[in-house]
Parts: sequence; structure tokens; C-alpha cells
Amino acid sequence: MITANFFHIKSTNGLFFYGLDYLLEHVDLVRVVLVKPALAHAVQSRLPGHTVIACSVGRYIMEVAKASWRSDLLFTPTSHPLPGIHRQWIVLHDAYPFQVGQQSGLKRRLLRWSLQTSCCHVGYINRSDALPFVASLGVSAQRMVFAPNRFPTPTERTVRPAPPGGVTVVGLLGTDSPKKNYDRLFAAVRRSGIQQRLAFRVYGHDTAYIRDIRATFTELHIDLARSDDESLETFMSHVDVLTSAAEQEGFGRPIASALLAGKPVHLLDRPVFREFFSGGAQFYSDVDTLARSLPRSADAEALPHCYVAPADVVRAFADAGAEIRRLGASSPH
Repeated sequence: MITANFFHIKSTNGLFFYGLDYLLEHVDLVRVVLVKPALAHAVQSRLPGHTVIACSVGRYIMEVAKASWRSDLLFTPTSHPLPGIHRQWIVLHDAYPFQVGQQSGLKRRLLRWSLQTSCCHVGYINRSDALPFVASLGVSAQRMVFAPNRFPTPTERTVRPAPPGGVTVVGLLGTDSPKKNYDRLFAAVRRSGIQQRLAFRVYGHDTAYIRDIRATFTELHIDLARSDDESLETFMSHVDVLTSAAEQEGFGRPIASALLAGKPVHLLDRPVFREFFSGGAQFYSDVDTLARSLPRSADAEALPHCYVAPADVVRAFADAGAEIRRLGASSPH
């Protein structure tokens, strides 16, 4: 059986939907889901009929101990291995938290120690950033599994008409972390003098990071589309182009959704984006060139050429899911 450990997920963000996609493949094996109280309703509504436990720290420790005693597979869709517990599956999404910030060195040492003191499986969601980082921590190849995101189902390909001389609505994704590099993107827009030609909609949560960004760039039109109140499909229907100035994304599920729907997507030319979105997105070498590409005109209305999810990534999601099922089904209790 599977005990799903969502305790380290703080909101309905990319980590949440990544973990949920894998759980939904194996709902018959899910015994219990451990969450912070703020996420209990979101998980319960998506897994009706399953036991969802809103945990304090003490309750979390007790439930993990029970899962270990039962020999459940502890499925943790974040980079939080618990020392000494071997029947674990944890996931490394990107190296950013372990490379940037005052606590990054301590986080990296704790991660290395926890991995060394358990024999857990380590999923990595991309091969260009996460895989080499996991390998640098001394994890053997036998313990590593390519476990990418599930590609979303393609939707009808549509494009919003661009009014000649009008304002282009630019979609941005995520508000959790400075790794989104909104300060760099908006500074480039300011340098290019195209503020009046663009309006920005940011899809995510009301965080200190996005509040600081909006306070810094008051001359730009920046709206927050709250992801708990607005579906991704609705958000996409209100933007003309999607962009990201991030350097170290793990994957980018909404980017994949946009490409599969025929939405124009403009990205920095970085390895992770190339790994998943070549053949669909437009790539730019620097943030200034990216910013200047965003305003749309009436002569740019053709649908982007058809993007197809990489077959090896789709296959890897299925293979990782099959391994999770095998481990969960092999629990003796």
C-alpha cells in the first residue's frame, strides 16, 4: 500500500499537481494522504473517499512511523527524504533551493545525509538539471528513476485575435519563488520602453514575492490571477502569449498545456526548456530579446506549428508509475 506524504507542500502549486497526477494513477493502493491543514480540503476534494489526515508536526511523525511499521511505500513528491526509512520514493524537481539562498548549503548537507541514511528511490523530473544534481549527491544509478510530469491532455487549438495597435496580454506562471525572475523580465520591459504595449497576468497565489514585485514595478500593469479561484484553462483564454524568464524550472506543466493548445510561448533558451519544449516554443538568448518579442501585431496571428509531447517523456511517466505501483503492491501489510 501507499502512504502519500504531501506534508511538505504548502499550496496548490506545481508540486501539488505533480504528486496528484501520480497518485491518481494508483488510487486503489493509496491508504492515507498526509497534508498540512491548509491543503486538506484541496486533497480531499480530488481524492473523495480516501483518508486525508491534516497533520501537526507530532501527528506527522506518528503517521510516518505507522507507515514504516506497516511497510507502506512512503510516496513523497518533494525532496524531503526521511533518514533511516528505506521504503520511500522522493522526487527532486530542481536544484535551485539547494544552490541559492542563505540556507542552501545547510539544505544540501541535510539532503545528502538523509539520502545516505536511507535506501529510498529518488525520482528526478528532468535530465538536464535534476539528474546531474542528484548524481552529485552520491546517489547510485540503481536508486534513481526518471519520473517526469504527466503531460496534460491536448485541448482545442485556438488563438486570441490581436487588435491592431492594442495591448498584448502576457501570461506569467507561478508566484512561489524569486527563481521566476520577474524582476529581470520587468526591468527588461522598462529598458525597452514597451510598458504601454503590454499587460501582465500572473497565475499563482498571493505571496510576499509577487507583492514585492508589483510594488517595485508600479508603472507596469500586473494583475494576479489566483490559481485557487481560476482554472488554468480560463487563465489561458485571457492571455495572448505565455512567457518565462526562469533559469532553473523543473518542468512547467502550464507551459506544456499552452503549447498543446496552440498558445504562443516565448522562453529563455535554457536546457530544461529545450528538453521538453523544443518544436513548440520560441527561444531567446537573453531577457532583453525575450521582452522585445512579447508585443503582438495583426501580422502574427497564424497558429503556432503543432507541438507534440516528447514520446520518451510520456513513456517515462508511465514507467515511473508502473514502478510506484510495483513497490506499493509489494507491501506485506
